Amino acid sequence: MSGEAGDLVARAEEAARAGCSAAAEAATVADLDDLERTYLKKGDLVAVREAIKAVAAEDRAVVGRAVSEAQGLLRDAIDARRGDLAEAERAAGLERERADLTIGGSGYRRGHLHLVTQIWRELEDVFVGLGYKVAEGPEVEDDWHNFEALNFPPGHPARAMQDTLYVRLGEPEQVLLRTHTSPVQIRVMEEHRPPIYFIAPGRVYRRDTLDARHSPVFHQIEGSSSTTGSRWAT
Repeated sequence: MSGEAGDLVARAEEAARAGCSAAAEAATVADLDDLERTYLKKGDLVAVREAIKAVAAEDRAVVGRAVSEAQGLLRDAIDARRGDLAEAERAAGLERERADLTIGGSGYRRGHLHLVTQIWRELEDVFVGLGYKVAEGPEVEDDWHNFEALNFPPGHPARAMQDTLYVRLGEPEQVLLRTHTSPVQIRVMEEHRPPIYFIAPGRVYRRDTLDARHSPVFHQIEGSSSTTGSRWAT
């Protein structure tokens, strides 16, 4: 190998060493992009590759191989550092987003069920334990289930508009917000034959002015047992 070819090989190797060292010290991906332009798209390696045509024919393969090896080493070094930087950025992001469990809570306390709901569920549990089932029905009822089937005659005071919240649906005073949970009992008895054991808890509505002793919305629980033929409410 001629002296000129040897100098070109040495320049390629030196460029590879310098580029790999610079890649290892790169702090950002932008630095790596600059290195890639400096060493692979211009600089000594590009100059050596262009000088190959000036050396003896028998030495061109040696110089060309040196340039290819130098380029491969540089690309590997840049890619490896790029991967390290990406992993470091990912780890830093996870650290930024990590919840610090040592700083305690934010001061908010978990809420609880409304007291009425708690008592409602406790009563259900008691009666279910006695073998009763829990029945439900619509809160918007028709006149037949809410009054007629329960033997409330047409002139009964409970039917008056000052006591009942009627809904503007269908015939006048035929659809209303239920005034008790007794309609649920009617519906259960329509669908099931004795023996039946059930309770009917739920919201009911009366046309009362809200004060310390009255509310237009309150809760009621009724029950029925086929063994005694009795029904009760509270």
